[in-house]
Amino acid sequence: MKKLIVTLILLGLIAYIFLNFESLVKFAMVNIVYRDEVLLKQDNIYNRNFDWLYVDETDNFFPENKQDILNIFYTALNGGWDELTFYCSEKYTNCLNDVEEMTNDNYLLSNINNYVSSYNSYSKIYININSLGRVNIQIVKIYSEEMITTLNAKVDEIYNSVIKDTMTTNQKILAIHDYIINHTVYDQARANEVKNGTALSTFHVSNTAYGALINGLAICGGYTDAMSLFLDKMDLENYKIASETHIWNYVLIDGAWKHLDLTWDDPVTSTGENRLEHNFFLITTTDLEIKETTQHIYDKAIYLEAQ
Repeated sequence: MKKLIVTLILLGLIAYIFLNFESLVKFAMVNIVYRDEVLLKQDNIYNRNFDWLYVDETDNFFPENKQDILNIFYTALNGGWDELTFYCSEKYTNCLNDVEEMTNDNYLLSNINNYVSSYNSYSKIYININSLGRVNIQIVKIYSEEMITTLNAKVDEIYNSVIKDTMTTNQKILAIHDYIINHTVYDQARANEVKNGTALSTFHVSNTAYGALINGLAICGGYTDAMSLFLDKMDLENYKIASETHIWNYVLIDGAWKHLDLTWDDPVTSTGENRLEHNFFLITTTDLEIKETTQHIYDKAIYLEAQ
């Protein structure tokens, strides 16, 4: 009788393993073999400790919906990670398809990029998926350590030369705004490459703060990244807003969000004359829409603070 009971138990166990083999293997791989990969990595010093309405940091690497995936990407980018690994939940049957769709959606990922420090923003993202639902993302950043070292020294130099302790926050931003514009020329050649689709790469130094602050030559991405570095230095909550063809800064001052567009305040003239304007200096969303230029039409479902 005892032998029969033991035999039945063994048969039941074998049947259970057979029927749940894939789930058991996945459980073992995730919780034993790959366990260390899902641990939170150490954030770098450029991590932003801000709360956004669109994305948020997470410690959940087993997403159950698209928002969970967005939060995972944001967490890795905001932390300055070079890679991340997460796993698709069995309950989330469309997870892998959603991951592939998102990683192929440059528009979506570039908008997430706008919420993180310029130094942590990516130039390329590579994805590897296996049959167990393991998703590994490799992140290539825009700014090299050498560029960051040079820029940090330049930011400190500029800040110490134009900022006084007696200035208000608005006055400090104005001083930086004017300095960048007075020392930067719009890179029309690069802008034409982008517009005509002849740009060989999405990365170009004129798209970065290095172009604006070191070379004195930039397009909208360079002006915006440069301003962002100073807003971060002042510990002001800020991010970048992008339309289909343009990008600018958005900053929280004294409880109110304001738009700040250095590119449009440094207009290109037919005579080549250098001009400094303040038409897009710390204006509200209402004011921005009144001034509307077609290049400032953005997705308010993403930039929720800018309603």
